[in-house]
Amino acid sequence: MTSRKPLPWSYSALDDFKNCPRAYYEKKVAKSVKEEPSEQMIWGNKVHKHFEDRQKFSTPLPEVLAEHEPFMQELEDLTKRPGVTVYTEGKIALNKRLQPCGFFDKDVWWRGVIDWAAHDGKTGRMVDYKTGKPHQKYEQLAMFAIHLFTAAPTLQRVDVEFYWTKTQTSTAKSFERAKIAELWGLFTPDLKQYVEAFKTDTWQPRQSGLCAGWCPVKDCEFWRPKKVR
Repeated sequence: MTSRKPLPWSYSALDDFKNCPRAYYEKKVAKSVKEEPSEQMIWGNKVHKHFEDRQKFSTPLPEVLAEHEPFMQELEDLTKRPGVTVYTEGKIALNKRLQPCGFFDKDVWWRGVIDWAAHDGKTGRMVDYKTGKPHQKYEQLAMFAIHLFTAAPTLQRVDVEFYWTKTQTSTAKSFERAKIAELWGLFTPDLKQYVEAFKTDTWQPRQSGLCAGWCPVKDCEFWRPKKVR
């Protein structure tokens, strides 16, 4: 039996593994297939880049995104308060001792990229820009909050929100430092399976709707062409 060292994980990587260990293995471990970006992903990356440049360099938004300027200004105003720490497309990471570390450190265990966040050492606000359909999956932001609590020991609460670009609306939630153990509990069961897969080098396929032409692993027994409507 071959045992592998687990790769550093991110929320999206762990979610990919949960959806189908076999597909995750082929894409991230064996690297036998490459997932081509969809039009939605390409557009999402463009929006994130324009929002990043607006916040970091005060670069005006292009006309197609000009309607988001009031929200961009709202975030910018928050960064001007004294004593505020700001993350704009901030690359963050934790090592295996669950301490903040460099994104590419040798002992890195978890990685993430915060779209925008600011805190004053007591309370913080975090925003994740979303160009797709609304959902209520806050686990990714919970992981980002864990990092902020670890990096800023005096921080007590982080208010997180998804900013839905299609409707210019937000949905929000709050995380408290006292609940860190509960937040970790959101990931522990899946992480145990993740580590076990590397330890035993076992990557079972998991059938789902993504098998219908969305998955790049075409030699899987569950893969089938996308239906033509």
